Amino acid sequence: MRAIEISFSPSKSVRAHIEDLLKQAKELQAEAGGTAYVGAMLQHLVGAKLDIVLGPGKVQHRGFSVADHPTARNADYEVGGVAIHVTTNPTEALVRKCASNLKAGLRPVIVTLGDSVPGAVCLLKRAKLEDRVDVLDAGQFLTANIYERSRFEAADCKGSLGSLLDRYNDIVKKVETDPGLHIRVGQ
Repeated sequence: MRAIEISFSPSKSVRAHIEDLLKQAKELQAEAGGTAYVGAMLQHLVGAKLDIVLGPGKVQHRGFSVADHPTARNADYEVGGVAIHVTTNPTEALVRKCASNLKAGLRPVIVTLGDSVPGAVCLLKRAKLEDRVDVLDAGQFLTANIYERSRFEAADCKGSLGSLLDRYNDIVKKVETDPGLHIRVGQ
């Protein structure tokens, strides 16, 4: 199995670096036949971002294959009354979970791939929840944070992205058994 790698290039945007990682995960997923590398990577990248913003220990990290229902979880991450759902493929079941979050007094947020945002919005409209649930493009969600943490200094974006990936790798090491999720960070 080949490794997922990133080498920082000043000629590429921050978003392009993140999209490249997700593309590599998608290729690895196709080769692995069933392992959801993209979903796992997305979940742990969002978790790494939350750790950096809030500080380690503020959110609970679980392996990607740990289901919400048997563990009585409201979402992938719950922070300050916000239920954060990370998914590559929003479904009606997720929308029902968002409705349950609302009934429980939580504010649901769906973080998904850019191509999946319109589908999530459509499902929410059908359920008449479009104005009660935020849907965020994961690439923009992560990229905006890197710029903010870099104080919009272009030279500092590499370090902020590197910190995100270091935290991601720490999380993967603790909660996953598949070493294929590790990201090799080059220069």
